[in-house]
Amino acid sequence: MNRSENYFRVGTHQLHNDPNFNYQLNRTYSWSQGDLLELKKAAAKITDSAAWIREMLAIAHKAMKEERIEQAIAYWRMAEFFMYDGEPEKIKTYDQAIRLFYEHYAPLFESGMVKRDKVPYESGFLPVLYTEPEGESVDTILLQGGFDSYMEEFLPMILYLREKGFTVYLFEGPGQGAVIRKQGIPLTHEWHKPVKAILDHFKLNEVTLIGLSLGAILVARAAACEKRVKRVIAWSLMISYFDSILASRPKIVRKMIPLLMKLRSRSVINYIFRKMMEREPIADWNVRHGCYNMGVKTPYDYLAKVQLFEYKSSAAAVSQDYLLIGAQKDHFLAVAEYKRIIDALTNVKSMTLRLFTAQEHAENHCNAGNGKLVLDTIISWINTLKNREDKPDCIKT
Repeated sequence: MNRSENYFRVGTHQLHNDPNFNYQLNRTYSWSQGDLLELKKAAAKITDSAAWIREMLAIAHKAMKEERIEQAIAYWRMAEFFMYDGEPEKIKTYDQAIRLFYEHYAPLFESGMVKRDKVPYESGFLPVLYTEPEGESVDTILLQGGFDSYMEEFLPMILYLREKGFTVYLFEGPGQGAVIRKQGIPLTHEWHKPVKAILDHFKLNEVTLIGLSLGAILVARAAACEKRVKRVIAWSLMISYFDSILASRPKIVRKMIPLLMKLRSRSVINYIFRKMMEREPIADWNVRHGCYNMGVKTPYDYLAKVQLFEYKSSAAAVSQDYLLIGAQKDHFLAVAEYKRIIDALTNVKSMTLRLFTAQEHAENHCNAGNGKLVLDTIISWINTLKNREDKPDCIKT
């Protein structure tokens, strides 16, 4: 693999009219080395999840035939993204992407630059990739994704952080990657439990904890309970996953659904959401994938679980240095909502908001159009805090 800084692409593109399809296509280009022209051609044929799968598999096979291995990995991963629990090709496609990933990057693991481990957790384990810098470590980072990620797509991030002097532990928790696909351990809002398992296993202390997307909610819960976390980075935080699901709905729906949930109107909720799923690819994917990674069967049960994934109940107990990474045009969170987040963090040691813009090509969810800029911001923030810690208190006169 070339120097990891060369792996990051800059720029966002209008590839599809559906916001979720458009975001996932940009993510495939920016984070996973997809070919832009190839993705544009595929996008023109994508009308629903079935078409997405068909087109991604087609370009995956084409890339493989042409020995464009990184792109084949990306396309197989993204084909699996819209496959659902019970579909026979889902795990087969996941296995293909993962097998190819570890074959392609075998030199990194054989050299010891990146190591693999398994941390015992409940009835199974949490997979971990970790790497250490050649010289003295600046800091130790724990990194994890959110609702729909698996850890292999973050390899360039951990290699870049390593080059900048950081020790990085990248892990999958319950409901993510292999933990749900191969072990069936569902997503939990009690994220302090997997974080504790990682810290205990590797005997870590005073770490920086980074969570992306839904993971940005999860790290608040972990930091509130686990004081071995010294710094917290919430990367594209959502206030409440339940609220984000309803955010694009008409006002009457935003009022009606919470009321129906309070009344436990299971059949009505299931009917409403199944109708939405029939009409809208993003609703279909959200509910079906959500049922899968949360270990439930119906829209009602999914929403009941989703209500547990909010940051506000943990916010006041977060006492660490806190970096909130936002985006000007995040389709999950309006800019005006950041004030609510900041106001709830009443006991943080320090509070920093960095809002990325369209001019920086980082305006979308998780700033996928300029990942290197975000990582450089994170590095600068950590270094500033550590330099401050290393200096003696000023002498008052």
